[in-house]
Amino acid sequence: MSDSRFGWMNEEDDRAESNQLKGKTENPDAPIMKKVIRTPKRTTRGIFVDDNIWDDFEDIIYKQKKQKGKSKPELAEEALLYIIEKYKK
Repeated sequence: MSDSRFGWMNEEDDRAESNQLKGKTENPDAPIMKKVIRTPKRTTRGIFVDDNIWDDFEDIIYKQKKQKGKSKPELAEEALLYIIEKYKK
């Protein structure tokens, strides 16, 4: 036995489903939410590098951050892709 207080929810669900099937909205002037595009999931991996190399890498990251450029993970991935392309045969 369903509670009559929640009948309006079923009506709203039915109306929403029919609108979706017809491809229309109740308020076409309302702003449409955009799907958020997220960066892919990344896992932290430990590597050992010379301090000078790491300092140079950090300098590049800082410059990119000031320019609103690539992030640290993006730069690391770019470097790894370069290495993979160079040595993969």
